[in-house]
Amino acid sequence: MTVRASESTVDIKIGTPLRSNILLTLGNFIEAVWPGAQLVTNEDKFTKQVIFRIDPAARTDVDDDEAADMFVAPDEFDVDVLTMGPEGVQTLTPEIIGANFLPVIKEAFEKNPEAENYLEFTLIDKEDHHRYLLTFCRSAQQTPHELRMAAEQKLEDARGKIHREYAATIYALLGHPRGGRPDTYEDGLKAALDAVRQLGFPYTGYSDGED
Repeated sequence: MTVRASESTVDIKIGTPLRSNILLTLGNFIEAVWPGAQLVTNEDKFTKQVIFRIDPAARTDVDDDEAADMFVAPDEFDVDVLTMGPEGVQTLTPEIIGANFLPVIKEAFEKNPEAENYLEFTLIDKEDHHRYLLTFCRSAQQTPHELRMAAEQKLEDARGKIHREYAATIYALLGHPRGGRPDTYEDGLKAALDAVRQLGFPYTGYSDGED
């Protein structure tokens, strides 16, 4: 277990895989000692861990009896948890479940050849009418969460590239000899810079001398 501190919060990082009853016990204890503790997304693609973010100032005391009540006893349904957070829960599949479920997954992809990476099915519980999604992923690094992370990274890279291209064009204009009325030219450049900023591309380095 490792701890990362920031200005106002602390991240408690617990290495995985870890049995679910142990992780639940730790979660109960962390939530009791630091009310408001949150599970956060693990951004480290190379490390399997569960991260609890706490506010040290919220710390409360827990006596022995209370701590004993937080213990989750092991049972036959425990699984090995790899990740747990806002993006969901990932576990190591128990051998018996894998043996029974793998043929179902393979048949689903055979019946839907147009699905390259994953299939998603909607399930409705007839008793309480709750809606669930069942997702089968075939390719490595192609879970919905991983695809979203990759898309967000591409968006960030694209915004940076567009910002550099806009900036290069605008600063090239700044270096050209001015013609006509300087104040009109200056106003035009300011408008161009403002347009870039309004599109969501931050810029720096240009000043008209006013704060």
